[in-house]
Amino acid sequence: MRHFIFGVLAGLLIGPLIATLITIAGFAPIAAKTQPPGLESEIARRALNASVSHAARRMANPLAPSNETLRAGMKIFRENCAGCHGEPEHPSSWGTTSFYPRVPQFRQEPPSRPDWQVFWIVKNGIRYSGMGAWDGQIPDEKIWQVATFLNHLNNLPADVQAEWTGGRK
Repeated sequence: MRHFIFGVLAGLLIGPLIATLITIAGFAPIAAKTQPPGLESEIARRALNASVSHAARRMANPLAPSNETLRAGMKIFRENCAGCHGEPEHPSSWGTTSFYPRVPQFRQEPPSRPDWQVFWIVKNGIRYSGMGAWDGQIPDEKIWQVATFLNHLNNLPADVQAEWTGGRK
């Protein structure tokens, strides 16, 4: 029985040990332009989701999703975020090819997180990615405006949607 348990433990440790040695030896791809392997992407996605769910404390959005708030969030997004995350008709060419991990393009896939998690991500950034922390760069109210705008990208009021898309649907 001891040999069986030893074999199981050795089997569980050998794979991660070999992967660590390969990485430390410099054989893991590090170029930002290479396409990440599926398993790496899945592990990173799950780790990000778990970490944000754990770190972002649930809080009420202090702003109502009024047209004024949504427009203000759109303006901040266009000035500070669209270069990486793209706009309705213009994905970010370098955000989709030259970042690792790839930058989410919100025109194709708006964030599906609750607004307090979007707020936390914008405020604190995401380590080992291009997402910097905006804490201290812009006030919390403006971060909430961006979070509110992003949280309503799929259901913007018609006039705000027209402004966002330049009249295109």
